[in-house]
Amino acid sequence: MPDETDLRNRSAHFQMSSPAIDINAYLNRIAYHGPIDVSIETLRALHTAHALAVPFENLDIHLGRPILLDEAAIFDKIVTRRRGGYCFEMNGLMTAVLRQLGFSVKTLAARIMRSSTDVRAKTHRLQLVEVDGERWIVDVGFGGNGLIAPLRLETGKIDRQFSESFRLTTDERFGHVLEALIRDRWQKLYAFTLEEHLSVDYELMNYFTSTSPEALFTQVRICTKPTPEGRVTLTGMELKIRHGGQTLTSYLASEEAYHQALREHFDIVLDGPFVDPRAPVAECRP
Repeated sequence: MPDETDLRNRSAHFQMSSPAIDINAYLNRIAYHGPIDVSIETLRALHTAHALAVPFENLDIHLGRPILLDEAAIFDKIVTRRRGGYCFEMNGLMTAVLRQLGFSVKTLAARIMRSSTDVRAKTHRLQLVEVDGERWIVDVGFGGNGLIAPLRLETGKIDRQFSESFRLTTDERFGHVLEALIRDRWQKLYAFTLEEHLSVDYELMNYFTSTSPEALFTQVRICTKPTPEGRVTLTGMELKIRHGGQTLTSYLASEEAYHQALREHFDIVLDGPFVDPRAPVAECRP
């Protein structure tokens, strides 16, 4: 395990190489105090800490604000202002952090498949990380029943992560398929290939998911986070707390109750009122 002096020296180097990302500040944000060497143990620990600490949320869309994907904007939102984000933000930050730590990262994109047999466009970001000759799927930004830890790129093997179970299957058209065991049935979450995607690809996807009236994220406010015992999800005014296989559902009666739930379950305090997300948003660019 690196000592305190080593951590300071390495952090100084990382800040010089990318001023937008302060590694120590990020590690504090996710309450991680372990090793930062390039190993599967570190990758697993960082992934899990991020997933349990930072909520998936799309609230800026409903505050009338653009979703900006440059590293400085993502770091400011998630780390400095202690907000969450959705896949382009969460996995964008994870990619930047892992690369600064020395990991080999390939950025990918996926088609959401859950609850639909329709062919959908690629609108989800994830990563492929190679460590010691083994490849792992890294994804801290999938909002529903998403990965809590990295998943080895290996077809058919079931991986138990806290109260969740995942596996990879294959589809002859769409490549690898991530599945989750939900209510005793395997359900497809998304499909992806190993084709590398670039920042400009995510900008286009982000423009659709954050501005189109047809996109789910412009229609409903979502905030969700896994816990070691289950998951907490706030969808609109519906709050679901899953714990030990049981789900408690409640309906919030007021905006005051909504903001209280954000503070209590996600440690989020908003600094503005909600607006119509389908109104024009300044500075939102494809």
